[in-house]
Amino acid sequence: MYHIAVGIISVLDLFLNMIVLVVIVSVLISLLGADPNNPIVRMVKDLTEPLYRPFRGMLNKVGPFDFSPLAIIAIIVFLQRGIFPLILNSLR
Repeated sequence: MYHIAVGIISVLDLFLNMIVLVVIVSVLISLLGADPNNPIVRMVKDLTEPLYRPFRGMLNKVGPFDFSPLAIIAIIVFLQRGIFPLILNSLR
């Protein structure tokens, strides 16, 4: 059972790392003011906007700053460094 959990958590960890990478790229695109008609920019926006939407209602914008990407990364770090190790330790 433990080895199956390690495999599942490893796949989830990889998936979450890819989400963090896309979120960081999204922030960089926003800061650099990339062309919104660029296919890569549209793809990144299409991937991240559904993630940002729930947080935009909860978090207030401070000037031009949107804290939704920070909230997403914080949740992912909490899962990877807090919840996943707890799950694995409970199965040992």
